[in-house]
Amino acid sequence: MSIDFRVRVPLPSYRGAEFFTNFSDVEQRAARFGARISPWARTFSVADVIVEMDACGVSQAVVPMRKGCGGNNDELVTLLAQYPDRFIGMAGIAPLAGMEEAFSELDKYVISGHCAGVTLEPAFDPIPWHVDDERVFPLYEKLQENNVPVAFTYGGIFTPALEYYNPHAMDRVARLFPRLKIALCHGGWPHVTDFCEIAFNRGNVWLAPDMYMINAPGTPDYVLAANGILYDRMLLASAAPIISIADAVRNCRHCGIREDRLPFIMEKNAHEFLGL
Repeated sequence: MSIDFRVRVPLPSYRGAEFFTNFSDVEQRAARFGARISPWARTFSVADVIVEMDACGVSQAVVPMRKGCGGNNDELVTLLAQYPDRFIGMAGIAPLAGMEEAFSELDKYVISGHCAGVTLEPAFDPIPWHVDDERVFPLYEKLQENNVPVAFTYGGIFTPALEYYNPHAMDRVARLFPRLKIALCHGGWPHVTDFCEIAFNRGNVWLAPDMYMINAPGTPDYVLAANGILYDRMLLASAAPIISIADAVRNCRHCGIREDRLPFIMEKNAHEFLGL
């Protein structure tokens, strides 16, 4: 069995999101990676997500709540109550919308709630910000103090500006908060080598390259890292529905990752990062 670290489950607040509406564009993007979108993008059915997970041997999926896409943390709580053994929640927080609210949501949904960590999306928040913006440091400190892992959307083709994925800025955060567990969804792409170095050097950074593990520039370097220096800090992820869970799992098994490394990438590393 395995854990998919990034699945955008069809929740009511996502009904207008691009990956559930603009199918022609999303499908052509997936095709460029040699993949397909998940069938439940069209049915908008959580039950169909479970069907795909079961068909692929995925026992659990990490669900990042994306505030920039209109996501609502209360919907995530409802999902976790309905499917406590299948989904792992990462509450969405937009720190520059108000630090008092950010701390309140951290306590409500994670420290005193049922989410395993938080999701931060500097480039997509209502007020975009850079990861080393010192106004956000009190939040990092609170996360570190309470051993709350954080998944950043950091990398990829949808960014409004590449400057939001600066490797030097993330390296500074990882250095200043060495006990803060950081996962980078989209793996910091296209700065692949830089982020492999940061993950290896800092020791508190995990990479979840998701679609960029499939037929993308830099894919061979992620595979090399998974086989070698970062075998214990790479995470299987699909970014479903844009890349189907089926394609992500199949690629992970057949992209060249060694058999003895696969259990780490497909499940063990997620357990370690999330403290399961």
